[in-house]
Parts: sequence; structure tokens; C-alpha cells
Amino acid sequence: MEGSSVTLTCSSDANPAAHYTWYKEDEDSPTASGQIFTITDITAEHGGKYQCEAQNTHGRSNTTLHLTVGAGKSVIIMNIIRLTLVVVLVPVLVWTLWTRMKKTLSLKSEVNEAVEMIELDNCPEYDDVTAAAQSEDIEEQEDLV
Repeated sequence: MEGSSVTLTCSSDANPAAHYTWYKEDEDSPTASGQIFTITDITAEHGGKYQCEAQNTHGRSNTTLHLTVGAGKSVIIMNIIRLTLVVVLVPVLVWTLWTRMKKTLSLKSEVNEAVEMIELDNCPEYDDVTAAAQSEDIEEQEDLV
């Protein structure tokens, strides 16, 4: 787990005693030397393949292990908080935007209705079209007489 420590141990039945060297995958230089390799305060970057090489005057032997680093409590807690925020905030945001859009559309239709009413109120000549037509006919008849 992140934040904890791990001890890797390498052993052999070599005679004479072997010298131990630790390598991490994709790194050129040795990571550590000695039969025991301890990593303290593990982070995700420590995860990967490690190779222990045992060597003496008669030869060398290698073994590989894979170190998996799990998320620590703080990482798990942060992921829970993130998930909670997404689950709560996204619906609230969608609801807020939908409500505003609905209110805006309602206001626009009210404004359009008010403008139409104002236009009709400001044009008295269109209030009674038949009366306007009759008065024009009477004026034309008087002109002809």
C-alpha cells in the first residue's frame, strides 16, 4: 500500500557466498545492493519489476519479482470524494441550467406577448377597421359631391 514499506529478500546456496545486486526494470544503474532491499514510504512509482542478481566467482543467477503498489487510504478517500462530487454536482448543475433555460424561454414569450399588446394599443386606427373604412368612404363621397 502507498505510504507503507516493503522488504525484498534475495538468497542463494552459493559457496563462496554471493554478492547481491538489485535492479529495477528499465533502469540502467543498480537500485540497491545486499541480500535485503527495503523500500520505505512507497509510492506508485516504486511499482514494477525488480531483479535480484546473485554473483560469486563461479557465476551468477537472476530472479525477477513484480511489486504492485496499492492505493493508500488517502488516495482511496480522495477518490471517494471525487466520485461523490461528480454524482452530486453534475445533477445539480444540469438542473440549474435546465431551470434557467426554462425561465429564460418563459420570459421571452412574456416579452413577446407584451410587445404585441403594446403595438396593438399604440395603433388606434386598427381598433375598428370597419369604422375607419366607412369614414374614408364618406369623405370620398363628399369630395365627389
